[in-house]
Amino acid sequence: MFGFQRWGLGPPRLLLWFLFLEFWEMGSGQLHYSVYEESKHGTFVGRIAQDLGLELAELVPRLFRVASKTHGDLLEVNLQNGILFVNSRIDREELCGQSAECSIHLEVIVDRPLQVFHVNVEVKDINDNPPVFSLREQKLLIAESKQLDSRFPLEGASDADIEENALLTYRLSQNEYFSLDSPTNSKQIKRLSLILKKSLDREKTPELNLLLTATDGGKPELTGTVQLLVQVLDVNDNDPEFDKSEYKVSLMENAAKETLVIKLNATDRDEGVNGELTYSLMSIKPNGRPLFTLDQNNGEVRVNGILDYEENKFYNIEVQATDKGTPPMAGHCTVWVEILDTNDNSPEVTVTSASLAIREDTHPSTVIALISVSDRDSGVNGQVTCSLTLHVPFKLVSTFKNYYSLVLDSALDRESVSAYELVVTARDGGSPSLWATARVSVEVADVNDNAPAFAQPEYTVFVKENNPPGCHIFTVSARDADAQENALVSYSLVERRMGERALSSYVSVHAESGKVYALQPLDHEELEFLQFQVSARDAGVPSLGSNVTLQVFVLDENDNAPTLLATRAGSAGGAVNELVPRSVGAGHVVTKVRAVDADSGYNAWLSYELQPAAVGSRIPFRVGLYTGEISTTRALDEVDSPRHQLLVLVKDHGEPALTATATVLVSLVETGQAPKVSSRALVGAASPEAALLDVNVYLIIAICAVSSLLVLTLLLYTALRCSVTPTEGTCGPGKPTLVCSRAMGSWSHSQQRQQRVCSGEGPPKTDLMAFSPSLPLGLNKEEEGERQEPGSNHPGQDRLHIDCDAGKNVLNMYLQKRVTAHEIPQASEPLKLTVPTQRPSFSAMVIIGPRGPGSQRLLLSLLLFAAWEVGSSQLHYSVYEESKHGTFVGRIAQDLGLELAELVPRLFRVASKTHGDLLEVNLQNGILFVNSRIDREELCGRSAECSIHLEVIVDRPLQVFHVDVEVKDINDNPPVFREREQKVPVSESAPLDSHFPLEGASDADIGVNSLLTYALSLNEHFELKIKTKKDKSVLPELVLRKLLDREQTPKLNFLLMVIDGGKPELTGSVQIQITVLDVNDNGPAFDKPSYRVVLSENVQNDTRVIQLNASDPDEGLNGEISYGMKMILPVSEKCMFSINPDTGEIRIYGELDFEENNAYEIQVNAIDKGIPSMAGHSMVLVEVLDVNDNVPEVMITSLSLPVQEDAQVGTVIALISVSDRDSGANGQVICSLTPHVPFKLVSTYKNYYSLVLDSALDRESVSAYELVVTARDGGSPSLWATASVSVGVADVNDNAPAFAQPEYTVFVKENNPPGCHIFTVSAGDADAQENALVSYSLVERRVGERALSSYVSVHAESGKVYALQPLDHEELELLQFQVSARDAGVPPLGSNMTLQVFVLDENDNAPALLATRAGSAGGAVSELVPRSVGAGHVVAKVRAVDADSGYNAWLSYELQPAAGGARIPFRVGLYTGEISTTRILDQADAPRHRLLVLVKDHGEPALTATATVLVSLVENGQAPKVSSRASVGAVGAEAALVDINVYLIIAICAVSSLLVLTLLLYTALRCSAPPTMSRCSPDKPTLVYSSAMGSWSYSQQRRQRVCSGEGPPKTDLMAFSPSLQLSREDCLNPPSEPRQPNPDWRYSASLRAGMHSSVHLEEAGILRAGPGGPDQQWPTVSSATPEPEAGEVSPPVGAGVNSNSWTFKYGPGNPKQSGPGELPDKFIIPGSPAIISIRQEPTNNQIDKSDFITFGKKEETKKKKKKKKGNKTQEKKEKGNSTTDNSDQ
Repeated sequence: MFGFQRWGLGPPRLLLWFLFLEFWEMGSGQLHYSVYEESKHGTFVGRIAQDLGLELAELVPRLFRVASKTHGDLLEVNLQNGILFVNSRIDREELCGQSAECSIHLEVIVDRPLQVFHVNVEVKDINDNPPVFSLREQKLLIAESKQLDSRFPLEGASDADIEENALLTYRLSQNEYFSLDSPTNSKQIKRLSLILKKSLDREKTPELNLLLTATDGGKPELTGTVQLLVQVLDVNDNDPEFDKSEYKVSLMENAAKETLVIKLNATDRDEGVNGELTYSLMSIKPNGRPLFTLDQNNGEVRVNGILDYEENKFYNIEVQATDKGTPPMAGHCTVWVEILDTNDNSPEVTVTSASLAIREDTHPSTVIALISVSDRDSGVNGQVTCSLTLHVPFKLVSTFKNYYSLVLDSALDRESVSAYELVVTARDGGSPSLWATARVSVEVADVNDNAPAFAQPEYTVFVKENNPPGCHIFTVSARDADAQENALVSYSLVERRMGERALSSYVSVHAESGKVYALQPLDHEELEFLQFQVSARDAGVPSLGSNVTLQVFVLDENDNAPTLLATRAGSAGGAVNELVPRSVGAGHVVTKVRAVDADSGYNAWLSYELQPAAVGSRIPFRVGLYTGEISTTRALDEVDSPRHQLLVLVKDHGEPALTATATVLVSLVETGQAPKVSSRALVGAASPEAALLDVNVYLIIAICAVSSLLVLTLLLYTALRCSVTPTEGTCGPGKPTLVCSRAMGSWSHSQQRQQRVCSGEGPPKTDLMAFSPSLPLGLNKEEEGERQEPGSNHPGQDRLHIDCDAGKNVLNMYLQKRVTAHEIPQASEPLKLTVPTQRPSFSAMVIIGPRGPGSQRLLLSLLLFAAWEVGSSQLHYSVYEESKHGTFVGRIAQDLGLELAELVPRLFRVASKTHGDLLEVNLQNGILFVNSRIDREELCGRSAECSIHLEVIVDRPLQVFHVDVEVKDINDNPPVFREREQKVPVSESAPLDSHFPLEGASDADIGVNSLLTYALSLNEHFELKIKTKKDKSVLPELVLRKLLDREQTPKLNFLLMVIDGGKPELTGSVQIQITVLDVNDNGPAFDKPSYRVVLSENVQNDTRVIQLNASDPDEGLNGEISYGMKMILPVSEKCMFSINPDTGEIRIYGELDFEENNAYEIQVNAIDKGIPSMAGHSMVLVEVLDVNDNVPEVMITSLSLPVQEDAQVGTVIALISVSDRDSGANGQVICSLTPHVPFKLVSTYKNYYSLVLDSALDRESVSAYELVVTARDGGSPSLWATASVSVGVADVNDNAPAFAQPEYTVFVKENNPPGCHIFTVSAGDADAQENALVSYSLVERRVGERALSSYVSVHAESGKVYALQPLDHEELELLQFQVSARDAGVPPLGSNMTLQVFVLDENDNAPALLATRAGSAGGAVSELVPRSVGAGHVVAKVRAVDADSGYNAWLSYELQPAAGGARIPFRVGLYTGEISTTRILDQADAPRHRLLVLVKDHGEPALTATATVLVSLVENGQAPKVSSRASVGAVGAEAALVDINVYLIIAICAVSSLLVLTLLLYTALRCSAPPTMSRCSPDKPTLVYSSAMGSWSYSQQRRQRVCSGEGPPKTDLMAFSPSLQLSREDCLNPPSEPRQPNPDWRYSASLRAGMHSSVHLEEAGILRAGPGGPDQQWPTVSSATPEPEAGEVSPPVGAGVNSNSWTFKYGPGNPKQSGPGELPDKFIIPGSPAIISIRQEPTNNQIDKSDFITFGKKEETKKKKKKKKGNKTQEKKEKGNSTTDNSDQ
C-alpha cells in the first residue's frame, strides 16, 4: 500500500499515478484474472496466449509452460487454444486463510529467446463455510451463590470465510435465568457472555440446558449451534436439620457399655461435601461426658460408662450435626435421658456405740449396740428389714426408721459362754432381693490377771540438743492381755535424782499414750547421756505393772559459734595490734589468731579466712586455713600502705556454719623502730570484758523498759474495757450481752460484739453461751443496732428463742408479751420463733411474717405445727448455710429432756454418718451450734431439700435420739460460665433469623437464687433469645438480625451477662466472640477486564508477556487463586503461551511468527480454591509486531555458463527471482549486483530479474567473475541474502611470479648444525593451472674464496633455505645472496629477491689472560709486598680478554678461598682485576700466599680462566729497588690516593650530618604543624616521586598538595623519595588581607589562629637548576602568602638544613606579579623557635633575581642592636650565595 499523502499526491495526481501504474504493468507483461473458489474442473479463466501476444503455433516449439511456486496444479493452459482453465479444486480458505486478498501467481516461460511473463489469478470468496463451534457442548459451572448481573464468558464460533460471510450474530434459547451479551471487535470475533438475571437455587434447579445459535452474514445464511449445559454448583447454604429438636429416652441404670441410647438422624439439603454430616457432643449435663459416646458418622449415642440412678436421675445431652462444607454449618438437638432405678445397691449395715464388754450381772433389756441400715435405692428397692442370728440371748428393737437397738434378751453366764458372734442381716424389698450382713462380737466380762508387758526391757534413743520444750522424743508401749479397764495401761516415770536436779525436770511421760517428752532443751555440752525407767500399770483391781529402761543420748548440734582467744593479755575479742618491719620477707609469721568452739566433732573443726580488702586492693598477707597464722605473701616494699586492717573470719564446719571475726591491725615500721603502744590502747585491750558487760547492762535496761510499757498498756486496756457500763439490765427490748466460748472450753468475752439472750420476763439468763464470737447477721447486734435504720433487718432473719416453763403458757406468753405490733420488725423478711413444747424432745419454729391481715392464720399454723411435732419423736432445726462458727442452732439437751449435769457422765455425743464435724454440742449448756463451714451446695448439690441428720447418743442407759437440721440456701454463688470466652463460628452466608445456641451459665444455688436472666451487649447483628427447656432451665440463643459480611467484619465481640434472682443479685459474664466464617461468595477479579500487550515476533522463549493480577477478598482456600488460560484465538495445534497457575505470569511457550499470526486473543480465568470454586475472567490481546526476521530468498535458474569472450552484449546469463516473507517495508526487496562488472540486472516483473551481459569481456584483463547478487529488504536493520554466480574467462600466461618483499633479513646463531633450515622464501603467481607453478633457485656468486652454494642451498619446490655447514660469528658476521623464482608458463616468467643472513654470537670462547709484565703471560705472577702497607694497597692487577662480543665478553674477577678455609688479607676488584689488601698486614700473616683469581665471562653458560698470583710478604728494608721516577710516581699516587680518601670521608660525614639534621628538622616541623589543614583549591594535584633509577611514577600510597598563598596549588613541585610516608593534610585558608606578624609573637593558640601565613616543611622537593642544569633533591619549604600566585622556598645549592639562607622561588607556571614590599617580612614556622626572614632585592638586581629567606631566632628579633648587625651579615651571605643559587636555578 502506497502512502500517497506522505508523498504529497493529491486526487488529480492520484489518477495519473494509477494510469501510469497500469501502463507499467502492461509493459511488463503482467496479466490479471479472477475466479471463484470451488469452481468446477475446466472452468474458463482467460485466453492467456492471446493476451500475451503469442501465436498458438509457436506455443509448443517455444516450450510454452506455466509454473507456480506453491500452487502449480490448480490452473492449467490448453496448448491447442491457449486458454487458462481450472485444473483442480480451489479452496480459498485453504490457500489464504483469513487474508483479505488471495491470488495465485503464475510464471509463463517461453524459450528461443528466453522470455518470462507473470500472471495473477484472484480467487474470490463464496459463503461455503458455516459458523463452527469448537465443541458440541459447552459446560458452565456456576455457583448458586452467584450474584445477579454476574457475567460468564462463552467460547464463540468461528467462520472460515471473510468479510460479510464471516459476520456472526448470536441468539440464546428462551430461559428465565440468563441473557446473552455479544459485543464485537474489529476482528469480527464475538466475545460472548451469559448474564445472570435470576438467582439460582441448586436445590430447586440443579442444571439448565440452553441452545446458542450463531448465524453468519452470507447469502444464503449459514448457522451453527452449540448446547450450553449450566450446572449449578452447590453452596453450603443449608443447615443440617434433625428430625426433632428434643428427644426423650428412658434407660435403666447400670446399662451395659455400648448399649444403644438413641440413633440420631439429621439431613442436609446440600450435596456432596456440603451434605456430608458429622455428629459431635456439645455438652452433657451434669458432667456426664465420659458416660456417653456419639458416633460421628451415623449419630448413634451409646453408653460409655456406668449409669447410676443414685448419682444422677437425668442427663441432658446437647448434640451438634456439622456438615463438611466451607464454612461448615451446624444443626443442634437435645437428648433427655431419664435413668430408671434398679435394685443394684445392697443394704448397708452400720453398728455403732456398741457396749460389747458385758458383765455377767448385766440386766436383760440392756442396750448392747446401735444398728443403722440404709439402701441407696429408692421405692421398694430401698425398704430394708433387719433380722438377727437365731438362738442367742439378744434381740433387735426398732427405735426409728432404719435404726435398731441390739438389747440383751436373757441373762448371761460368763463361765458357760465367754463370747458371742452375732450376725445382723439387712434385706431390701427389691426383686430379686439384696441383703447385707454385719457381725457383732459380744464378749463377757474378764478378770484382771495379766500385767502390762513391754516388747523389750531396754530402749536407746538419740535426741538432738536444743530441742524445743515439750518435744516428743520417744513412745513406750506396753500391752495387757486383759480386756476393757483391765487392759488400760498408764505410764509414769520412776523418779530419781540427776545430779542436783530431779529426773522429772528433764523428761515426762504421758500417762495414756506413753509418749516421752523432753521438758526443756537438752544441751550436749552439759548432758551427753540420760538414763531412766518408765513404769506401766493397768487399771485392774488389784493393779499390775512393769518397768522398762530408757537410755537417751544427746547429739551435738552446731549451736556454739567459735570463740576467739586472747593472743596476749587483754586482747581477746578486740583488735590486735601488730608491728611488722618492712624488711621481712615472704612467709614471715605476723601473728596467730586462736579460737575454740564449744561444740564437738565436725561442728568444732575451725577454718580461717582472710576477708578481702576494700576497693579490691591486694594486701601482702594471708592466713593459714586451719592454723590461723597470719603471714606475709611476699617481701614488703615502700609501696605498701603503712597500716593494714585485717579481718579474719573464723568459721566452723557445722550446718549451718557459724562464724566469728577477728580484727588484726598491722603496722609496717622500719627495721630500727621499736613498737610504741599508747596507754589508751593498753587500757582498751585490757578490759574487753568490761565493755561487753556495759553492753549487756544496756540491753537489760531496754528489755525491762519495753516489758514495763507492755504491762502498762495491757492494764490500761483492761481498765478501759472493765469501766464500760451495760446499757440494759433487764430482758426488755434492750441489747443483751453475749458470752462466748472457745473450742477448748475456755471462756472469754467476744472481741466483736455482745448479745444478750433472754428467756421469759425475768432477768437475763447467764447460762446461755454462744460458741463463736462470729454471729450471723440475723441476730440483733449492739453495734448494728446503732447503725441500721429502724425497720431494716438482714435477709438472714431475726431469731428469738422463747424458753417458757411448760404447756400453753408458751402461747399466752408469746401472744401477750412478744408478738405485739410495734415489736415485730417492719421488713419483708419473716421472723423465726423457736417454741419448745411440754415434751422434752419437742421444739417448734414459727415463722412470723410482716404485720398484716393474716395474724389469725399465724396462730393456727403454730398450733398445727406443735401438734404434728408431738406425734413425732424427732427434733427439727434449721440453719442458713455459710453461718459462722458458733452460730446458735437449738437447745438440743433441753429439747430432748436431758439435764445438763448428766450430759458428761452419760457420755452425751452427737454423730452423723457423713457430716459429723459440721455441728457440735456445748456440753456445758446443751446448745447445738455450728462447728465448721456449712456449704449447702457441697452437701446436697441442687437438691430442693437439704438437711443434716444427727444421731444423739447417751449411755447409762444407752439412748438414741434423731435430729434433722435443715440447711437453708442463701445467694452465695454467682452464676458461672464454664469458659471465660465462648467462640461461636457463624457462616457469613447464614440467613436472617438463624439461631445459634450458646452455653448457658450455671448457679449452684436453688430456688429463686438460681433463676437466671440474660442480657446481651448492644450490637447490630444479633439479638438474644431465651429458650426454655422441659426441665424449666433456660438456654440463651443468638438470633441473626443483620446479614454478615466477613470481608467487612471478620469478627464480633460482645458481652453476655447473666443475673440470678437472689438478694443481693449476683452476676456473671462471658465474652462472646463471633468468628465470621468465610464463604466463597466473592469471585476473583482482575485489575482490568482486558489487557493489551504488544510484542515483537521472535522474542525469546520464556519471555514474560504480562503479569496478571487478580484478587479475591475471601480468605483461606477461598482466597487462593489459580490462573489458567481458557482459550487462545486463533486456535492452533501449537501452544504459544503458558501461564503460571500460582503467579498469573504469562510467558512465551513457543516462537511467535508474525507471518503465521499477527494477533492473539488469550482468554484467561482466575479460579479460587473454594467449594464451589468461583472464577474471574479477563482477556489479553497480544499484538505481534513484524520484525525483519526473514532474510530475502534468492533463486537463480536457467544459467548459461561459462561465458565465451565473444558473447554478445545483452545476452541473458541467468533468471533470478527474490522473495521475502515479511510484510510492509520489511518485505520490499531490492536487488543489486556486484559493482564494476560487465553485467547488469534487468527487472522483468515484481521480484523477478534477468542477469544480462552489459559490456564486452576481456580474458587478459579479468579471467573470471564472481558475481554476487544481493537482495536487500527495506527493514531496519535491513536483512539481505546473496547468491553467487561464477563467470569464467579463458586464461593466458601474462603474470610473472612475485615475492612479497624484495629483501629479507634472517638471524642465525653460530655453530649451527649442517643442513639446518634457516628460512623459507615464497613467491606467488596470479595465473592459474600450469601458468601458476613456481620453482626456486640460488643466484650463484663468490663469498670470499668460496662459492655461495658451499654455504647455503634452496629447495626448488618449497623454497626452503638450508645452511650447509656451521657458521662462525668470528669468521663471518653477514652473508647476503639472491633467490630466483620462475613459473611453468610458455614462455616462463621469473623474479629475484635478496636474503641477508646475520650470524649471532654465542659464548664459545673462554677468557684469555694477558701478561702483566714480560714473560708472565699464562704463568704464575710473583709479587713482593712489604708488611707495612695498609688496607687497600694494590698488590697486582690481573688482565684478561674474551674473543666473544657483547655480554659474552664482559669479564668479572673472583678470588678463590684459601685451602683449609684460612682467611687471607687480600681481595680482588670485581671488574678491575686489581688485587689489594683488605687490612694492615701483621706478623701473624703467613710470609707466602698463593692467590687463585677466577676470571669469568657473563655468557650462558659462563666460561672461566684461572690466574695464579704468588704474594710474598717482606720487611720494609727488603723492598725491591725501583727507579726514582717510579718511586716518585708511587709516592705521588699514594699521596693523591690519601687526599682522595680524606675528601671522600669528609663528604660522607657531611652528607650523613646533612641527612640527620634534615630528618631532625623535618620531624620538628611536622610535630609543630597545626593539626587541621584546609584545602587550597577544589583540585588535588598528584604528588610524583622518583624511583631509585630516576624514573618518575605516581605515588602508590597517597597524594600531597603543596600550596602557597591564595592561588591554585603548584603542580610543578616534585617529591623525590618513593619511601616517604605522605599525609593528606591541606593548607590553611589564608585571610583576604595580609597582616604584618607581631614581633612579640608567642606560643598562644589565639595568636596562632590569627596568623595569616604559615610555612610547611614537606617531605622532599625538586630544585630546578638553570637551563640544562640537573635537578637536585633538597628539603622544600612552602609558604602560604596573601598573593594570588604561589611560590617555593628552597635552600641554596650545597646548603644543609642548618643553613641560614633559604631562597623563595616562584614556580614557572605562576610568574611573580607582586612588587617589592607586598610580601611579609618574616615567616614563622609553627612549633619551631626559628623565624624565616624574607629579603626582597630590587628588580634590577643582577646578582639574584629571586627573594630569599633567612632563618633566625625569635629572641634575636627583640634586640635592636643585634638586628642591624644581623642584617649586614645577611647581605654578605646573600652576595656569596647568589652565584650558587643561580647555578642551581
